[in-house]
Amino acid sequence: MKKKILTIFLAAGMMVSLTACGGPGSVDAQGSGGIVSGTDGGTGLNTDGAGEDGAVENGGTGSGISAPADGGTGSEGGLRPLAGFNREGCNTAEGYYYLCAHPEKLSDGNYGSHLMYMDFASQQEVYLCSNAGCSHDTVECSSVLLYDEFPSYTTLLFVHGNQLYLLSKDNDYDGSSFSSVSYVEDGGETLGSAGDDGAPAVLYRSNLDGTNREKVYTFTSGLMLEDFVLGDENGIYVATKKLTTEKNGTYTYYNSSERQLLYLDLVKMEEREICSMDFEESFFWWVKGCYANKLILEGTDYGREVSYEELFDDDEDKYKELYENSEEVYATLDLNSGQLNRVYSISNRKWNSAVAEGGVLYVSTAVDNSVKAVDLDTGEARVLCGGMDQYYYLFDIIGSKIRCENETFEGTFSYIDVNTGELLHSSLVNKSLGWRLEFRAVSGSDVLVIYDYEATPNGDGSYEITRYQYGLITQEDLFAGRENYRTIHMIKEGW
Repeated sequence: MKKKILTIFLAAGMMVSLTACGGPGSVDAQGSGGIVSGTDGGTGLNTDGAGEDGAVENGGTGSGISAPADGGTGSEGGLRPLAGFNREGCNTAEGYYYLCAHPEKLSDGNYGSHLMYMDFASQQEVYLCSNAGCSHDTVECSSVLLYDEFPSYTTLLFVHGNQLYLLSKDNDYDGSSFSSVSYVEDGGETLGSAGDDGAPAVLYRSNLDGTNREKVYTFTSGLMLEDFVLGDENGIYVATKKLTTEKNGTYTYYNSSERQLLYLDLVKMEEREICSMDFEESFFWWVKGCYANKLILEGTDYGREVSYEELFDDDEDKYKELYENSEEVYATLDLNSGQLNRVYSISNRKWNSAVAEGGVLYVSTAVDNSVKAVDLDTGEARVLCGGMDQYYYLFDIIGSKIRCENETFEGTFSYIDVNTGELLHSSLVNKSLGWRLEFRAVSGSDVLVIYDYEATPNGDGSYEITRYQYGLITQEDLFAGRENYRTIHMIKEGW
């Protein structure tokens, strides 16, 4: 194994506007969603996009755009999210794929992570390997991914055209501040980090059973890919940019330039630029989802240019004052015309959060404890759910329900019907520790969740979790709080 130092970056300040939330009501990444929209109806989860009858649920793809004669941006059914947006893996209607987070030492001394598959019909987790006698500890095994080639925390998985894709890339540190330390494994071995020597992002493709994996495209060296993949009928969209750094004492500030949206035709394996994403704004627009032929963007507008020192000031009161005088803004980017259109804004003086489904943005605010539905094409807003006794943080959308949690963040979820505005509460929590359920995928009427842990207390209020227990539950039972899980028989840690 090539000796490298795996650099762990410790955040020196708050990463601004990385999730669809505003104000001090932000929560950790567990179970969180984001603004996504497309065939999955904006769940922030992995989904096959189909109901029990095979039809796309909720009209999620929008109006259905036909591809222009020049092979432009649209396609039948429009854009859809494929990877990223807080997704941990990917799935089809038949099962769920994920890459184990913890690399293991292989028989030849290298380190690799395992690609796992949960079959929904048999409710069984397996290595993505069809060799019955395989020990799963060599690179010849189709479930083994060398860590140097496939960093487990940043490799994106998605399914397109009945094939499994793996996008190996570095982490996107744009808009953040870090100091660096080195990390060495307990046994003295040092794990490598793919791309720490400037290696380009690489796209791999295999059959759905993991066989015939091959490298199909290498992106330009020196370009960072953002943490999402969008798709249409024939290819994928990614955002690329050049990262720049600015050092001040022990801290390094990351920024970007030459940001572009690229399209990769998966048949011809040809790349073309769709549009520049270097907008003339005093803040950064994050891609938070898509619908029809449009991207959904979110940013934090401070009303002026702000310095790194202001954004990452150690004085929390100074940053709080800066943030509370900002607005959370939402916009669409039309990929055919390149037109950026601001749709909605809301003050960050009070808690707020948002998710999207199709062409509708749902915004929750603590100003009046309401949830509004905003038409992303016209900007017209209407109250979907009002008169609530407290603020609800919006995570994502499952079926026709917005998953949310009240401001006490006690661990249970509520669900708002996008058609009627009815608010339902579900008492379901993680069985062993009472923590939140963790959501991984939607398949038709079923939802794949982590509903239990194998956990050992450390004696200080923390736990060592050795296994994440997955299970399928119907949307009906989930919303009603009925603990009717169909257990997935696990063979790995599940994370």
